[in-house]
Amino acid sequence: MKIISILNYKGGVGKTTFTVSTCQALALAGFRVLAIDNDGQHNLSLLLGNKTYRPNIRDVYLSSLGNAGKNFMHSIRETGLKNLHIVTSQSGLCSTEVKDPFILQKTVLFCALYKFYDYILIDNGPGLDILQEAAIHASDEIFMPTELSYFAVNGIKDLHRIVSEKFRNECYIAKIIPNFYKNTKSQKKYLKNMRELFPGKVTNTAIPFDNTFDECMREGKTLFINRLYSKAAAYYLKLMHELFDLDEEKTWEQVVEKRKQRLRSEARKRYYKRQSNRRNLKPSTGNLLQAFPMQYDKTDSSRDEIPQSVTMTM
Repeated sequence: MKIISILNYKGGVGKTTFTVSTCQALALAGFRVLAIDNDGQHNLSLLLGNKTYRPNIRDVYLSSLGNAGKNFMHSIRETGLKNLHIVTSQSGLCSTEVKDPFILQKTVLFCALYKFYDYILIDNGPGLDILQEAAIHASDEIFMPTELSYFAVNGIKDLHRIVSEKFRNECYIAKIIPNFYKNTKSQKKYLKNMRELFPGKVTNTAIPFDNTFDECMREGKTLFINRLYSKAAAYYLKLMHELFDLDEEKTWEQVVEKRKQRLRSEARKRYYKRQSNRRNLKPSTGNLLQAFPMQYDKTDSSRDEIPQSVTMTM
């Protein structure tokens, strides 16, 4: 089992979008994945769980070790995707509620999560306070999505220095993922600069700026189910090959097959729902006679059956 924190000093760089897309891609590729929302804004919870639940990650931080394990296991919820579970967050989660920065690490070990999951991805808010520290202590690696700008590059340098000094024997920045790439001259310059500063850490795949991500987040869609043939999905599958050493062709076949299964399942659900609605809405003869008193004569034996055209109209 590998535990990965998604981290960046800066907000608005696509951390949650990256976490959602990566979790879904790994789950569709057949891995057992747990997503942990470690952010008081709880956007990951809204995207994968549709709402927040109790207990959640805040209850874990507020508990003693024994109760933390119990609360953590009860916090794990299913998502709409097989093999992908989530521990939600809630509004109000903040660093002052973390009494023990090692509680998440202890809880993961206490619950023996390696028996149940192949990957755990922790989505963090911007900054580096005790809340993010708790995630780093529990993690093996850090993935850092970033935009390509002057301040973003400086922020990465500062964070890389702090992590290297403070968490030297625990965790490290494994990969830096360029995000919102538009192939402009300035972005090419910053990308070249980052690769020189952090050799071997910046991914070859840069995620392009694409409105598909916003559409999926806004409409609650799954990128690899509902927008599989988009540019965004294609680049993310390339990124999965690079980050997790997955075979591109095999992963594509797995995702396509899971997509077919999911779409067939959704189609069946829609069909049965329509059939159920039709049965519930189908009016009785008595209701029709009341609705159309001038068209139906109770004494007319030729009107014993409801005409098919009227039934369809209703």
